[in-house]
Amino acid sequence: MMQIKELVIYGLNGKVRRLPFRIGEVNIITGTSETGKSVVGTIIEYCLGGEQCNIADGVVRSNVDWYGLLLQFKTEQLFVARKNPLAGQHTSTFCYVERGMQIAVPETCKFNPNLNHNELEELLSIKVGISENLHVTQDGQSRNSLIANIRHTLFYCFQSQYEIASPEILFHRQQEQFIPNAIKDTLPYFLGIVSDNNLALEQERARLKRQIVIEKRRLEETIALRGGGLDRAISLISESKEVGLLPNDVVVDYDDYDAIKKVLSSVDEWKPDIVSIIGIDRLSALQSELAECENELEALNLDIKSARDYNGERSGYEYAVRHQTTRLQSIGLFEQLDFLPNHCPFCSSDMGENPLQYVVAIKTAINNLNKEIENIDKERPKIREYINGLENKRQNLREKSRLLQSEIDGIYEHNRSANIYRDLMARRAKVAGRISLWLDSMNLADNYDGKQSTITSFETRLKEIETLLSQDELEDRKVSAINRISMDMNIWAKELELEHCDNPYRLDMNKVTVMVDKERPIPLKQLGSGANWVGVHLITYFALHKFFIEADRPIPRFLFIDQPSQVYFPSDCEDKRQDWDWNKVKALYKFILARVSELNQQLQLIIVDHANLTDESFFRDTVVEDWVQNEKCLIPPDWYQKMGDTDET
Repeated sequence: MMQIKELVIYGLNGKVRRLPFRIGEVNIITGTSETGKSVVGTIIEYCLGGEQCNIADGVVRSNVDWYGLLLQFKTEQLFVARKNPLAGQHTSTFCYVERGMQIAVPETCKFNPNLNHNELEELLSIKVGISENLHVTQDGQSRNSLIANIRHTLFYCFQSQYEIASPEILFHRQQEQFIPNAIKDTLPYFLGIVSDNNLALEQERARLKRQIVIEKRRLEETIALRGGGLDRAISLISESKEVGLLPNDVVVDYDDYDAIKKVLSSVDEWKPDIVSIIGIDRLSALQSELAECENELEALNLDIKSARDYNGERSGYEYAVRHQTTRLQSIGLFEQLDFLPNHCPFCSSDMGENPLQYVVAIKTAINNLNKEIENIDKERPKIREYINGLENKRQNLREKSRLLQSEIDGIYEHNRSANIYRDLMARRAKVAGRISLWLDSMNLADNYDGKQSTITSFETRLKEIETLLSQDELEDRKVSAINRISMDMNIWAKELELEHCDNPYRLDMNKVTVMVDKERPIPLKQLGSGANWVGVHLITYFALHKFFIEADRPIPRFLFIDQPSQVYFPSDCEDKRQDWDWNKVKALYKFILARVSELNQQLQLIIVDHANLTDESFFRDTVVEDWVQNEKCLIPPDWYQKMGDTDET
């Protein structure tokens, strides 16, 4: 249950305009043109999640800051406020909501928005009782699936001035693009033709259909596996022998499925050995060390050659020196170096006081030659020792180089063998993998009966859902709902003495109109006179709301009607009230009051109209705002008179 307890308008000047309504009763606002009567319905629709603010530019849009509604539910109240769009804009996302058992309407509009438009729509949908739902379009239809929400309920809660007396449109906003389809798609849900758990059933049906396809495909694979399984197993046994997974002397009875499976199961337990490959880093390090060793060895060879060459030169010099010494020794000169300077070195005779200079030179040369021989004898062991040291170092380097080369060759050989073994392991792993796959497939194939049973259970449940969602079942529910609604429409058509009232009136959900069944069906637009059009709208809306209430459907329990009496007075004599057909206006309002009374305060009716039956108590008791006698209007004049405005709407 959702009805409107109060409408609140917050002005830019800080003032507040409050319009209270009575719950479960008829509430009439009467007034002349340009007093803002029609704007009341537009404000209500905007606050209930309307996408756009359809209030025309004028006094209201120019002087209002926020619009508010105090909504009454069964156990709590909800205050909803929406920001008036800025100039040039059609909507505002700023919304404010307050919930409570009893809410005091805020005196100022210093609201801190706590919801956006979409969240407000979702909240109101939940509060009015709309459960999770989805209208799924039938195959061949191009429009998208639709979820019913609070905005779709408003099609059945409003009748604007141009709608109530229209022969072309029956429901609110029906003339707008896509709205007729939205009415067709959501009305079955609101009438209860489509059950509340329809969405869950639709989702389960789609899930079951996908699962059945998957299970049937698996079953087909299972059948195919069982059919060609033995041939594949025989091939796998041969491959296992070839790569060494099975000994060549293994004998298997190829007609025995269990024996084949047992043999292959033993192979399935095989685990590959870990094959170590020496890394490139170690090999690079050894090669670098070998290159350094060879470079050092090459340098050492040069040093040894240089030492030997030096030793060879010294040997030649030694030979020449010793040759000269030998010659001197042959004449006995070398042994007689102790002769006196004034004596002959050969005969030792006295040369007198003036010795020959060559004698001194000979003695000096012989002494020098003797010293050279002594030096050569001293240096020979040192040179030999130096050369021996170089040769020993070279031998060590040669041994190290040989060992490094051997290690490098060993790595190459190891990796070559490891790669060969690794390739063998890879081949074995591939065969083992295919065997494992075959065994898994056979295990699945062995569960053939279980798969068939699963598919059968899915198909059984799918049939149950199809029955619940069958078009025949839905059509039966639809016919039942339409018949119940039509019964009330026919009774009330006679009460209002509508045209062809002796023939059945019915709601046509496919064409979104009312049909009168005579020799041929007559649609609403072919019924004559405005009184008939107004009457058809009233009996349809009252019949629908009676059905909604009795079936406890999630529809707001209020109805807003704009000027239902407009067809009973000439359009050019608004101030000549004596020309009105007061009897018909009186009969119309008595009909409206009777319908609301029958529903025991479960339906609230808000009417804005020019009519003002001041002499009729039943009418006066329902008036909540009189803008004719009291010269009032929706927006108080002191809100805008200083601005020079005169147009209320």
